[in-house]
Amino acid sequence: MSFIEFSDVTFRYPDSKKDTIKNLSLKIEQGELISVIGHNGSGKSTLAKLINGLLTPTQGAVTVNGITTAQEEKRIDLLQQVGMIFQNPDNQIVASIVEEDVAFGPENLGVPPEEIRKRVDEALKTVGMYDYRLKAPHNLSGGQKQRVAIAGILAMQPKCIVMDESTAMLDPIGRKEVMDAVKKLNEQFGITIIYITHFMNEAVEAHRVILLDHGEIKKDGSPKEVFSDYEQMINYGLDVPQSYELVKKLGIDACILEEDECVALLMQHLGVHGKA
Repeated sequence: MSFIEFSDVTFRYPDSKKDTIKNLSLKIEQGELISVIGHNGSGKSTLAKLINGLLTPTQGAVTVNGITTAQEEKRIDLLQQVGMIFQNPDNQIVASIVEEDVAFGPENLGVPPEEIRKRVDEALKTVGMYDYRLKAPHNLSGGQKQRVAIAGILAMQPKCIVMDESTAMLDPIGRKEVMDAVKKLNEQFGITIIYITHFMNEAVEAHRVILLDHGEIKKDGSPKEVFSDYEQMINYGLDVPQSYELVKKLGIDACILEEDECVALLMQHLGVHGKA
């Protein structure tokens, strides 16, 4: 069994006449770094909430590490498997001191005080916020607040972190801070990361990209595989990474997703040698 499995899942909100998620089947393995993209209303946030049990399927089943999310008696076990980071970091901050905020989750799980102290310090060091442990969260930047939110989830020692548009309210510097922290968690600690984003430059940093449209998976593969059809992405109501947009406007027929790759290609076309 895969770490996360959607088995023929359909979900409809009580006040809706349409399914938000339609007969969706999906497998995610432990340690994957996945981005989920799609236009507004495609079902991205609903998918995220189905993973951590905030929502349960109308039909079908979602399992996380063998736990069926609809099992109410397994709620605490599920919270220890999956942590969630939301769009607005202010909505997740509950304490007036950074280290107290990070300690909140493990305290609610009944973790012994000496273990909490260890987890809080380790989590803050991991996301580069240890020097701010005695600061007031409201004095931090947006990116710093979001890293504190990640530390709070990390202190609960989940195997998976789901991020629902967690960089949407941040400036470019804040977004980079958060994405660097997320990639570190995945690469160094093997934590499964699923991040929902409308920033295509973020999406291409994942190992795997899932494209949702009207509650259905339309594409699932590497960034190159998903973004290779430029016109199709536009038809789905999505932007493409800036590097790809630039080379297309220059009439170059190549799926270029990374900035460094774009620079190298442009230098080649211009006949420039050496470093830029």
